[in-house]
Amino acid sequence: MGDTPTSDLLRPFYDDWSRGHQSAAQALWDWHSALVNPTVPGETSVDSFFDEERARAEAGEPLRAIPEDTATAAYKACESHALNVDWLAAQVEAARLLVGTTRFDDANQLDTFVRLWAAPHARLLAHLADVTNSVQMGWVDELARGFFHLAHLLRLPTDLAHGRLFVPVAELRQYDVSTDQLRTGPATEGARRLLWKQSVRVRDALQRGRALANDLGFRHRYALLRYWHGALALLDELDRRDYDLWSAPIELSPLRRLEVYLLMLFGRR
Repeated sequence: MGDTPTSDLLRPFYDDWSRGHQSAAQALWDWHSALVNPTVPGETSVDSFFDEERARAEAGEPLRAIPEDTATAAYKACESHALNVDWLAAQVEAARLLVGTTRFDDANQLDTFVRLWAAPHARLLAHLADVTNSVQMGWVDELARGFFHLAHLLRLPTDLAHGRLFVPVAELRQYDVSTDQLRTGPATEGARRLLWKQSVRVRDALQRGRALANDLGFRHRYALLRYWHGALALLDELDRRDYDLWSAPIELSPLRRLEVYLLMLFGRR
């Protein structure tokens, strides 16, 4: 997502680990990140290619879509920490939709993608932190949705420049907004209403996942709260900017980042 001042808030649990788990978490993140732009041979059918790639991932074999050392490190992380390799394979399945133009007709289609793309990645990180029961997994899935939608809300113009849209097309029609408007701005009334709806989607998912923090140990609890409060602060900044994604990046000032840190330590918003 780029090394911006807010990039750490949009890449949860990349660095927040003990020495024994740090390399595994980063290997899982590297797998996920590599699949954002998978390598697909030009002469190959995309569907058949990803069918084969998913089978390779399920078997723990090298992939053609991502560098071999990236795959090897992720498989090693799963083996060393008894993680489910099928959650790596699910991300390969989802990555087929990142080739070419990416669109989702409605919210159900988008949610299906998120369940295959973001949720399995989050579950791997959660299991690495010994978060394993079914209730906790529900919270993990919600947090995955929230952070996924936040990241792509903030980088919506950049996504569109690369042929990707992670907002349901039906909602663009609902607010009479075109992809060209979202790519270049400015923020029309329709665009503001559309983006406000996306921010509500983020807030709702984050709120549903908030209870997970109560089940975590000290290190992971405070890390999650930093990401959680940071995400809400970014949404507040977007609202303060009247949903203008185009004039300048949505970032937190040093003062706002200090506020996030204090909220992490001492209390609620």
